[in-house]
Amino acid sequence: MPNIDEIKSVLNFYDLGELKTTRRVDRGVVNDNWLIKTVWGRYFLKRRHPELKNAELIRGQHELIQHLRHRGFPAPAVIPTRRGETLLILDGEFYEIQEYIEGKPYEQSNEAHFIAAAIALGLYHAHVQNFLPQDLCFVDRLYCPTVLTSNVSNLFEELACYQGSQFADVIKALTSHAMDLSSRLSSYEQLPCLVIHGDYHAGNLVFHHDCIVGVVDYDKARQQPRVVELAEALIYFASPRPGKMKHLVYPGFLEWDRFTSFLKHYAGALRFPDKQVKRHIRPVQPAAEILVGSPCESAWLGEDEVSALPDYIRGIWLGVSVEQLLVRHSQTRGIKEFLRELLALNDWASTHRQRLIDAAHAAIRASEDTRTGSSSF
Repeated sequence: MPNIDEIKSVLNFYDLGELKTTRRVDRGVVNDNWLIKTVWGRYFLKRRHPELKNAELIRGQHELIQHLRHRGFPAPAVIPTRRGETLLILDGEFYEIQEYIEGKPYEQSNEAHFIAAAIALGLYHAHVQNFLPQDLCFVDRLYCPTVLTSNVSNLFEELACYQGSQFADVIKALTSHAMDLSSRLSSYEQLPCLVIHGDYHAGNLVFHHDCIVGVVDYDKARQQPRVVELAEALIYFASPRPGKMKHLVYPGFLEWDRFTSFLKHYAGALRFPDKQVKRHIRPVQPAAEILVGSPCESAWLGEDEVSALPDYIRGIWLGVSVEQLLVRHSQTRGIKEFLRELLALNDWASTHRQRLIDAAHAAIRASEDTRTGSSSF
């Protein structure tokens, strides 16, 4: 972690005034993050993890933030150095400073926060439709079918070596899921892509009362199929809290009401970024009116994306869980319970695939009904 002298050395390259106080920020598990206070105000200082020292990628992410702010979207401003650079490379370390956005965290029990989260994601996706900086376009595909089947195979080979055949039934069932998903995900090569936020969850949303005033942390922004981020968001926001799973990082099966509600508000913001959005999102000044726009037909969810959504949800549950178990399975207690919970999640997603598709269609129709004043579900 940076010490005071290091932080002062960094500040020598900025016109932010004398350092007064510093505080380690818990948000983020990869980079070193600090809240610093100078005589001019409060700022967010980030030192990039060694594995994330990619200057071109970072500058592309800063370009994304500037693009969003120009359209009024509440992304934090990146503070330039005296030379006008947004990335400071000093003694081999990568630093950046952003404005600190005052506010409160997401409240799980607050329905207005839930709706705002869905609207903000839809608005974000609407604003980046035609934004494709070269530095963000050549990143490996997330949840690659080949990687998924390879990881499942590797994990089960290791388990067989150390644990014998006691997991045979679960291994067979999960392998079947992996093969089915590999076939399905491989068929979705032509899905609409855009620069996703990459880490859209409650911890990266800042609120003032019931209104989002900040969407932060663009360190994982890269071009991917849009449905990937939508699936990740639905897993996060439509899962039960507290969770029912005891061994997985994922809480449990999706809740139907929250699934359809999130999609309804997301699709509404995506299709109709109008004045109603302002009740849930505080735009950046002076570009406040840029949040208001006419429907963007090219941004609407397509039939292929709706069909792919359940498969990406299942693929995320399986792929991420297997990766975690590959890293730490020898230290994990209750491996069999872990695998059985994972199988239950994947069975649920497979069994309810058509219902998830139908619910998504209903949510999209409901977003149109809300717009026209018709009755909704």
